[in-house]
Amino acid sequence: MRIVGGRHKGRTIKGPVKADHSKTRPTTDRVRESLFNIIAPHIRGANFLDLYAGTGAVGIEALSRGARSLTLVEKDRFMVKIIKDNLSSLGEEAEVLPLDVSKALENLRQKDSKYDIIFADPPYHLMVSPKLFELVEPILIKGGLFVLEHSNKEKFTQDVLVDLRDYLYGETTISLYMREELL
Repeated sequence: MRIVGGRHKGRTIKGPVKADHSKTRPTTDRVRESLFNIIAPHIRGANFLDLYAGTGAVGIEALSRGARSLTLVEKDRFMVKIIKDNLSSLGEEAEVLPLDVSKALENLRQKDSKYDIIFADPPYHLMVSPKLFELVEPILIKGGLFVLEHSNKEKFTQDVLVDLRDYLYGETTISLYMREELL
């Protein structure tokens, strides 16, 4: 795996060992590059939250491209070690929460944490619940982006955030949502 843009462009990072963690499905370089082309105007200076972080590649890409801060949530202890190794190898710092996403989001809400961009790439077998949108909404700033990577076979409805657009990449869909700005 490699960083595709920003100050760490071209640097490699560790990925999962397939034999040990076949459930981990890192976002491909192609999809990651497309994602960051889409959200590029919002990255510089952003507080970025990476849910279901896996290797941390998406969050680390955000730091490489100028995000101000990064919080990563990953409950798998083996993957947490990979995230910390990847951050260390690049000389980057981030908050790593080794928790279930629901628990982490509740903790962040209680701390009154706020994010400009929240990225979630849940394992495809979990299926996205409307509950995820309810948990994300209180910690997303007004006008902030929620980016959801999911299977193109997955269809869901929610009425918490504004639907912006879907981008299709083979079997993967990137869906963009925004927390509405109230006048």
